[in-house]
Amino acid sequence: MRLDDFGPKGDEMDRYGTKWLLIVAMAIFGIGVGLISLTQSLGYLLLIVVISYLLLMFGVVYEVFSTRQRRVQAQPAVQGTSTSSGTRTVQTEQEAYRWVILAVTVAMAFMITGSRSTLGVFFKSIVTDLGWDRGMISMIIAVNIWLSGFLQPFTGNLMDRYGPKWIFIISMSTFGLGIGLISMTQSFGFLLFIYGIVVAAAMAGSSNSMTNALVAKWFPSHQRGLAIGINNAGSAVGQLTLVWFTTLMLQVSGWRSSHIYLGLAIAVITVPLTLLIPRRLQPASSAPNAKGLAPPRQAPLATERWTEALNTSPLWLINAGYFVCGMTVSLYITHLIPFATDQGYSPTAAASAFGLLSVCSAAGSLLSGYASDIWGRKNIMALAYFVRGLAFVILLAWRHEFSLYVFAILGGLSWLATPVSVMALTSEVYGMRNLATLGGVSLLVHQIG
Repeated sequence: MRLDDFGPKGDEMDRYGTKWLLIVAMAIFGIGVGLISLTQSLGYLLLIVVISYLLLMFGVVYEVFSTRQRRVQAQPAVQGTSTSSGTRTVQTEQEAYRWVILAVTVAMAFMITGSRSTLGVFFKSIVTDLGWDRGMISMIIAVNIWLSGFLQPFTGNLMDRYGPKWIFIISMSTFGLGIGLISMTQSFGFLLFIYGIVVAAAMAGSSNSMTNALVAKWFPSHQRGLAIGINNAGSAVGQLTLVWFTTLMLQVSGWRSSHIYLGLAIAVITVPLTLLIPRRLQPASSAPNAKGLAPPRQAPLATERWTEALNTSPLWLINAGYFVCGMTVSLYITHLIPFATDQGYSPTAAASAFGLLSVCSAAGSLLSGYASDIWGRKNIMALAYFVRGLAFVILLAWRHEFSLYVFAILGGLSWLATPVSVMALTSEVYGMRNLATLGGVSLLVHQIG
């Protein structure tokens, strides 16, 4: 038995099948990590994470092995048996297994984005301990961002050509190792190599662009936006949770030990989950599904080579907006709190606004994904950019503390709404063959912004 054999093959699920077990497990996992913010004990905190993770793993493993068992039971006993029921069972098994894929990508997004955001927590401790200038750490972060963005089209192309499994396994293993090796930092060159190059390369192979492309290929058009929204919401929850978690670890064990624990957590949680991804992609079927929905339309600008898409205007129209998205997101992350305090708002109000912005980003990801499945990708993308622009106008024109919170709500709701629409729209315009590569090109443009 090989893990590569697992996938959407086998007999039909019952009405209340393991798909719902997966949904419940994912919900419990999300609630568990959310409750971390209410804990005061590191031991209790770790217990919540472990229990939530075990519940998630139970749902995933149960689905995988029940899929395998149904596959064996579904073998026809008599040669010449009609294949119509077999076609339906393949479709229903595929519908079930796509939730396994989504659970894996949510866990990856949670750990990748959350861990990437923790360097700000350790920033001051590293500078003080090693006697460095803050500009040195800022330079390393900049190298990491630029290199990971530059590598996106290349890692995306590898995924389109060879499948995601080994790319994700290698990337997540390297990412966990790199985060752990930060604990051994003694020189600027060492940290530049580990975080600026090794971790950046691992991030390029496991970024949201990569996981969003995988999710898009597994989910049909009428569910694709919501599925990508759920995946991106994992990033938002990871950022909120792990930043708080590492802040507590820093107080208890220092920045070196904290990086060891964080690296081990990445390896233990995500690497086993990536083994559940099939070696070859099994895209959403083009046939009508069990609900009787019509087959999706053929992508109007589908190309054999991804370079051919670079000569079409829709890609650059999408990327032009995504460039602006990158500019505004950097303003969120880097300048919101300093700007608020410079305007006379209290540090508490500034920090609260940033926390509210992060919470609303998760909600915005889910809402925009669901809405784009109903009202169309272009409409939701345009609305997201309008809401974001309105948020900045309110922040700059209305000098009142209340405007800071209005900005946080509107800016948060539109923050992760754009990546959802960008990936879903790209899949519908250019098809699935080169989706990860084109998504990597878009993310590179976003990072430049």
